[in-house]
This record gives sequence, C-alpha cells and structure tokens, in this order.
Amino acid sequence: MRVTYTPARGTLRELAQAYTDSFAPRDGDPKKVPDFVETIVYTPNTAVLMTGRYASEEEARRRGNVINGVGWWFKPWFYQHAETALGRRGEFVEYVLTREYYHRHTRALFWEMKLILPFGDRWWCRWLLGWAMPPKISLLKVTQGEAVRRYYHDMHVIQDMLLPQHKVADALEFLHTEMEVYPIWLCPHRVFKYPMKTMIHPEAGFELNQRQGDTSFAQMFSDIGVYYAPGPVLRGEAFDGSGAVRRLEEWLIRNHGFQPQYSVSELTETNFWRMFDAAHYERCRKKYGAVGTFMDVYYKCKKGKKTEEEVREAEAAAVAEMANAEKND
Repeated sequence: MRVTYTPARGTLRELAQAYTDSFAPRDGDPKKVPDFVETIVYTPNTAVLMTGRYASEEEARRRGNVINGVGWWFKPWFYQHAETALGRRGEFVEYVLTREYYHRHTRALFWEMKLILPFGDRWWCRWLLGWAMPPKISLLKVTQGEAVRRYYHDMHVIQDMLLPQHKVADALEFLHTEMEVYPIWLCPHRVFKYPMKTMIHPEAGFELNQRQGDTSFAQMFSDIGVYYAPGPVLRGEAFDGSGAVRRLEEWLIRNHGFQPQYSVSELTETNFWRMFDAAHYERCRKKYGAVGTFMDVYYKCKKGKKTEEEVREAEAAAVAEMANAEKND
C-alpha cells in the first residue's frame, strides 16, 4: 500500500474541505480518487490527511522508497506516527504491507490505549510489552464493574456518526462546542440510492443538487469517529456525558445523520425510529414471524439493561397492533 500523509492547518471548516478534496477531486477525474482514505483531526486547527493506493511489491522495493512495518509490536502507534507530518517532516510517502495497513489502528485501539495505559506509547513499554497489545475488548468488559461502566458513560465518549459529506464541517464545529474530543477520525462512506427506502438512505432529491463527491446513484456520506475523554473532563471541569450524547443524537436526526448502534444511545424509542426508517424492517419481522419471538432492535441497543417484562410488554403491543391491522384489512 502506497500511503501519503499530508498535513493540513486551518479552521475546522477548512480542515473539512481539505478532507473532502483529498478523495473527491473538484474536476471529477476518477484517476485522482485514491483506494483508501482517512483523516485524523488532532486539534481544532490541525489534521493529517491520509490517502492510499494499492502498489506492487516491485514498486515498493524500488530504490529510494521507504517500506514501514507499522504492524511490528515495537513500532510507534499509528496515529502518533501519522502526526509527525505536522512537524518539520511535512508531507511524506511510505509503503505499508496491505495486512498491516488494514490493522494500523489495532494496537492502539485508535488512540484509546493512551487512556487505558498512559505509558503504553513509551519506547520501552512498546519494546517489552507491545506484543501483548491491545487487550481484548471482551476482557475489558468482563473486568469492568457497574460503577466503572457508569463513569465511562458520563466521562468518556465512544461514538460514531454517519452523515452527509456536506455536513461534516457543521458536525466538527458542533462536536467541538458540545464535547471537545480530539483526535477525531474521518472516513468517507458512499450511501447508494435504491428503488425502496432502506433504514439508512440518502437525502431526498440529492441527485438533483449534487455536491462534491455525489453521483446520480449515490450520495457521499462520512463516518465521524469520536473516541476519547472530552476536553472538560481532562481539565477537571463538569461534563454531562448523557446530555451531550442526547444533544448529539438530536442534532443527527435534524441533519439526516445516523448513529451506529454499538455505542451508548440515549434515544427514546420514538426518536430512534425518527433516525432510522422502519418500514422494511417491520415488514420483514412480520413476514418471518419475528414479532413476539425476537425483541425489537431498539431494545437491543438502548441504554441500560432491558428487563424481561419491558421486552414482553413491547412485543405484546406489537403483536396486538399486527392483529388489529390484519383484522382491518
């Protein structure tokens, strides 16, 4: 993989535009579109744009080219390695084995290991213990008590959001105001237009007013990853984690954004189905007899533990509603 690291400086809106330009050329030339794209926003004024394209071993081994084994246990964590482009080094190019590129964020869990093991990025720790990184997520969850879990909910943010590309600058400014979490991970994601409306779908009429990155058959979205302790928490100030997530989810609904459901959600059931279109989901549940047998997806991802009574009541209401609909038909 031939990877190019390009530093960017400016306001959050300027960083968002530089990110868009890195994979969606304004002249529409498909030859300028890279195979892989990501951007890490380190501060409100700095970011590193990373683009990659597949390369042959022959090309990588040509005289003057640099091959970096980023997957070795003793190597600097990838996000810190990429950050060197913001220093005197400036823009640079290197070749990375494809498999190691795919796992570039694995050892540091993006940058969460800096919180879990603050000295884990020191050279001596990487050399002696780097081979054991990262700890299994399942192990972290098993050893995490209820008090620690509540603390993480209130004092730590792990959220992804998928929203239209033209909203990225607005999202970065909103996140800075509400959470002030850095670094922020950016990655483009194309959402296709289908004959039917799926749970995640483009904005209505996007093809009539195409923006940078859009085509007639798909709208360009971006995944924005926010994983770290908020600025107020790091400074020892008060921070309402639940309130911040709730405001983020409301903002996403207003701006045609979607929240992956692996993360903590403060959505009510009504707002959950404002974010996602339930038409085909409900049709499939009824068609295959899932209603009354398997709990609704909302109850699988809502915050807190779901009691059997809570799920039973929701499923009973769904069965009754389905029976009434069939009777009226």
